[in-house]
Amino acid sequence: MGLSASTCPALVLNADYRPLSYFPLSLWSWQDAIKAVFLDRVNILSEYDSVVHSPRLEMRLPSVISLRSYVPVNRRPAFTRFNVFLRDRFRCQYCGRRFATEELTFDHVVPRARGGTTTWQNVVTACTACNTAKGARTPEQCGLTLRSVPKAPDLTELQEAGRHFPPGNLHPSWRDYLNFAGLSEIRSDEDAVDGALAAHTTLRAIQSEAQGRAFPRDMTEGEYWGVQLEDD
Repeated sequence: MGLSASTCPALVLNADYRPLSYFPLSLWSWQDAIKAVFLDRVNILSEYDSVVHSPRLEMRLPSVISLRSYVPVNRRPAFTRFNVFLRDRFRCQYCGRRFATEELTFDHVVPRARGGTTTWQNVVTACTACNTAKGARTPEQCGLTLRSVPKAPDLTELQEAGRHFPPGNLHPSWRDYLNFAGLSEIRSDEDAVDGALAAHTTLRAIQSEAQGRAFPRDMTEGEYWGVQLEDD
């Protein structure tokens, strides 16, 4: 079955051949990718079998592109709900169990009612049960123990954590450019490309108890997972 041009996003790499972003994965629509090619802003590293036609041109759709000019990457991760979960590898920092994201929340170690701030150093991932049991108390007051001391991660630390939680579907041509741990066999059919497009706006849940993975079902840029956490 041929691939539809409407479902062929291009993986975008920086000039150093690393993805501009892992979370969400840096993908452009095929229209934006082709526009960048004609503006001489990117190099084509890999292509789909699908082609687009104009009266004077036939062109295979790019599947991997790299920027011609390097774009500096912000080394300071945004303080967001998703990045807190990613830092803690989707584990409750009280009971130590790993959960799907819809079963997780974030907790103020020192409750806000007691002067606790909404910062990397005072916010941890918690399951609903532990968060409810803790309430507006400190861990010591309710007999809970933190599994690790919360701190602000750097980008390298978050990327290392994220390597263990790849999106559900990745196109085969992207494999050489992505550094996800335990990357399993990648499908080459139309479903794989459809899944890649979905990753542009929604990162699907990976919920395998045996592999210990959990990933957001609903993470759209600028919405729930990307909202900056801050004190009211």
